[in-house]
Amino acid sequence: MKTVNKVLIPIDGSNQSIAAVRYTGGVFKPEGTKIVLLHVDSEIPESFWDLEKSPEYRSKLAPIRAWATQQKKIINDSVSEACKILYNAGFPSDAVSVKIHGRKAGIARDILNEADTGDYKAVVVGRTGNSNFKDIVLGSVANKLIGNLVNIPLVVVGGKPDPKKFLIAFDGSKGSMKCVSSVGSMLNNTDSEIMICNIIRSLGTAWQSFGELPFFEIETDWTEINRKKIEPAIEEAKRKLVSAGFASPKISGKILTEKSSRAGSIITEAKEGGFGTIVVGRRGLSAVEEFFIGRVSRKILHMAKKMAVWVVN
Repeated sequence: MKTVNKVLIPIDGSNQSIAAVRYTGGVFKPEGTKIVLLHVDSEIPESFWDLEKSPEYRSKLAPIRAWATQQKKIINDSVSEACKILYNAGFPSDAVSVKIHGRKAGIARDILNEADTGDYKAVVVGRTGNSNFKDIVLGSVANKLIGNLVNIPLVVVGGKPDPKKFLIAFDGSKGSMKCVSSVGSMLNNTDSEIMICNIIRSLGTAWQSFGELPFFEIETDWTEINRKKIEPAIEEAKRKLVSAGFASPKISGKILTEKSSRAGSIITEAKEGGFGTIVVGRRGLSAVEEFFIGRVSRKILHMAKKMAVWVVN
């Protein structure tokens, strides 16, 4: 039986949610992928409109009703545009469905509940939404999803990233191997370029000597030991991608050495190489991580403002 990847995209009428749809259309395989467009409606309760029966309230409620009508039009237009984008990207009409319902537990919680019960393989969300009260770095809904969506990959889309170039932040851990598997199983791989990137951090100024051995010799040994450890894992990752159907010339491995910041180095490499997507594991090799997301992954998410970031569990 052919595996079907089911992807959830929350729609709120914002430009960024449409950008998330456009990114999805350019990244995921139309064959074997089903897309669900979800809008959680912050509708005004019907009981509120009972006030219109009173003459003193009728004129005051007219602007509110006009606003509510306009909001519904925005969402309907947004959903129509999203469907058109996906159809033009090659998704058949029966692979795209729409769910619109009123808010129950809260917008983020309702999205999480849908993700948990719908057998989804990924959730794709715009970095910021339609609210005028956005978090400084990430939209409030995206932020809540990052902290609570722990069973399936979350894709956070910022700006209008290139959907054909992927950088996988790789440390040889099970989490980073899951990143490779996730890309291999879901990506529309015809023209995609993938770099598997590892960072070997500098030992730092605190260890500039060790006994009588000069610091640069310790640093060189440290780099070489770590290089020998990671190179076989990178080659294994490459083999996984080739087995998944990617062309070998499109896959590269890169080890950056003597870097003070793993997250900063990944961001710099992605920007300089024109990579639109960074793929990170929720947890890395360290056993001492934040409860909901690893330190490096969290930093990358907050720094990659005009990119797409996959957080793979």
